[in-house]
Amino acid sequence: MRDDRDLERLEHQIGRLLMVGVWISALALFAGLVMWFAGMPHADRVLACGLILLMAIPVARIATSLVDAIRRHDRLLAWSTATVLTVLAILLAAVDHLKR
Repeated sequence: MRDDRDLERLEHQIGRLLMVGVWISALALFAGLVMWFAGMPHADRVLACGLILLMAIPVARIATSLVDAIRRHDRLLAWSTATVLTVLAILLAAVDHLKR
């Protein structure tokens, strides 16, 4: 019974994290668009921040799952989520390297 409540609590927390992240991203994108249409400087940076945050939301979901798996001593889930995060980090480093 305790595992069900813990899982429900985790899903609620992850849902809240995703919702807050999407709202903040949407606000940054909206502000960036308003700035861009108004011809204000740094609008591209605000838009980029909104997009980066939007792309970071799924990564935060995976990281949260990793922390929970470690807390619950679920080795299979911990290893698999750690592997996914490692692959994502390698891909990010490769893209950064290719841009240079």
